[in-house]
Amino acid sequence: MKAKEAPRELCSPRQGFAATLIISAVGFLVSFGFSLLTPVLPLYALTFGVDLAMVGVLVGSIGITKVVLDIPAGIISDSIGTKRFMVLGLIIVTASAIVSAFAVNQWMLLVGLVMQGAGSAVYFTSSYLAVSRLCPASKRGRHMGMFVSMQFLGSTSGPLIGGLFGQTLGLGAPFLIYAAFTTISLALVHFGIGGAQVEGSGGRIGVRQLNRSLRDGTLASINVGLLAISVVRIGLIATILPVFAARNLDMSPVEFGAILTAFSLANFITLLPAGALSDRLGRRPFMFTSLLMTGLLAITLSFVDDPLLFAAVMVAMGAALGLTGPIGAWTSDVSRPSELGASMGLFRTMGDVGSFLGPITLTLFLPGEGGGIEAAPFVMAGLIAIGASLPLLKARDPVASRRRKAAEGERGP
Repeated sequence: MKAKEAPRELCSPRQGFAATLIISAVGFLVSFGFSLLTPVLPLYALTFGVDLAMVGVLVGSIGITKVVLDIPAGIISDSIGTKRFMVLGLIIVTASAIVSAFAVNQWMLLVGLVMQGAGSAVYFTSSYLAVSRLCPASKRGRHMGMFVSMQFLGSTSGPLIGGLFGQTLGLGAPFLIYAAFTTISLALVHFGIGGAQVEGSGGRIGVRQLNRSLRDGTLASINVGLLAISVVRIGLIATILPVFAARNLDMSPVEFGAILTAFSLANFITLLPAGALSDRLGRRPFMFTSLLMTGLLAITLSFVDDPLLFAAVMVAMGAALGLTGPIGAWTSDVSRPSELGASMGLFRTMGDVGSFLGPITLTLFLPGEGGGIEAAPFVMAGLIAIGASLPLLKARDPVASRRRKAAEGERGP
């Protein structure tokens, strides 16, 4: 049976919004659980007697697993059911958190983190597909903005609580809390989402269609931008900064967790309005500004030697990264309906390539045991973000084009 080129009307606008709200709530819970790990994961890995390079490998293992599975997840999702895939992903994530919590050596932790990457690839690729299908194109930025915003709202309090629990109950405790939240998420998806609402065409993609997604210049620019964002988020913020805060600024996990919470709050404040405004003004201005400002702020961090100034720059960076809210909607805008699964899988893959390469690449610039962190990893992350902003200037932006044509029509000949 041939895949349909046009999306089906699966539910009313009210039902679509309600389903998006549930998926967004799950995104909040899963992101909250994962953000508990951010201030403690590198330190937890160090308790197994590994060096900093191995810490980069352990943190990056989540990303490499996603890289391998994101495109297959996007393609297979429709074949077995998007809702079923979302449930499967949450089951794997729950199991991974339990394995990691009870790890007895770095290899058991590695298994848990690889499982985490697999579950995340399955869940988040299918959930992005689901949200893309639950809304009309004219409101895609709002729906995607809410979905992404709720993920980062989960990050608002997660790092602080994760640092507190890690410091008082042990560095493995946040993993158990993570497992509890993904169990709640599993129940919400299973009982709250109708399977027919989130299904669609696009799962059976051939090599030619995937090739077309790979060769699309705009999709390539968007994906390179997402890769750069992941290098900053996972390579710099999640891997380098916990060690920088401890060694260079003499901060505790709780203090660093508090700063990450402020970072995430600033991120949330700009995410939702950026998504809504992009439905009117276009996606490019927000994405370009986000990457450019993030790159400059990452370089600025290399000069920081005061905790208060560190907090201020982190808050500014959180606000800048929040402007990336429309990025998932932009991918949907420029993808054919029958290729949405492949495009979204590719979109997730490039983000996860950054999640894998970021920690490994940036930790290569770290000094030996006990030394302070120099400017090199910050400058490298900043240049990657700034460089990724430039191709976006030539990327096509369907929303901006429609707005421009509408304005020309109103002015008349």
